[in-house]
Amino acid sequence: MLLSDPTLAVFCLFCAAFFAAGLVRVMINLAVLDHPGDRSSHETPTPKGGGVGVMASFFLFFPLVQDITGHSVLRTDVFLTALATLFLAAISWFDDMYQWPASIKLAAQCIASALVIAGGTAVAWPGHISGIILSVIWLLFITNAVNFMDGLNGLISGSLIAGNFFVAAVATYYGFPDLMWSALMMAACLLGFLPFNYPKAKIFLGDIGSQSCGLLAGTSALYMTRHTPLPSGWLLGPSLLFPLIFDVTFTLIRRTLARQSLMQAHRGHLYQVLHRSGMNAALITVCECLFVVWGGVVAVYIAHQPPVSGVCIALPLLLLPQMGWLALAVIRTKKHPVGRW
Repeated sequence: MLLSDPTLAVFCLFCAAFFAAGLVRVMINLAVLDHPGDRSSHETPTPKGGGVGVMASFFLFFPLVQDITGHSVLRTDVFLTALATLFLAAISWFDDMYQWPASIKLAAQCIASALVIAGGTAVAWPGHISGIILSVIWLLFITNAVNFMDGLNGLISGSLIAGNFFVAAVATYYGFPDLMWSALMMAACLLGFLPFNYPKAKIFLGDIGSQSCGLLAGTSALYMTRHTPLPSGWLLGPSLLFPLIFDVTFTLIRRTLARQSLMQAHRGHLYQVLHRSGMNAALITVCECLFVVWGGVVAVYIAHQPPVSGVCIALPLLLLPQMGWLALAVIRTKKHPVGRW
């Protein structure tokens, strides 16, 4: 064989990126438009559905890379996760086109989460049943968090690219080398989409992209938690996703205390407030990506710590840049009022 297996796998990654880019171009021409709404950062109708290119490319090339690198795609957890993602992607695409009620989206997320858990990708702490419940809650939260944070050019795609590259870099060190190529594949597919969304958006991911990627991100975090032998290795997933977790959690708490509807569309996330205050959108995206990388660095730093010590060390380190981000939002909105947020 002229090409080694890793070389052929890398070639597939490049093919996946170019194939995703080609499909994204098709979706731009198809022009399923996202019209500006109450939570939009854009002012003119813009095509959505870029996630079609991302997910189609992922499903086409991921099995090839798995086979080339000696990993089965017929493993129960892999197969059911793929089925769950495909199901959620299909429902999300119809929602992108027809704007279905939130109840249908939530039902689809619950079914997709159940499929993932049925494949055995769930935490076992503190017990079997409670671990399953926690895993479902986690998947629902992360899927929606990624969806909520997909409101600024390149923010989610850039953050997930950074996170997936980090996972690929430390996968062997953390004890789950089989996750390396799937992370690289997801990063490659998103890289095919990114030039069409950042710094100027010709197209958006749409729910098909953000919800599907959110489910995969949450599932990867559960997989890492379940398989790492490192005492605090379970913190890698939450640490990489911490910028999204903090923004969404803070926004939900703030809106609850202000007695604002949690179901109503809004532009009250920290990244949206900073953008409304006049901060450059491209810079906000870069900062969010750097927060993801910082989360990964923190996770590596505390990986060998006992679980309780790991949390006690990681939490303040993860909160530090987020509190600075929050302070920046407060300062900027005092100088550049954006109204109630």
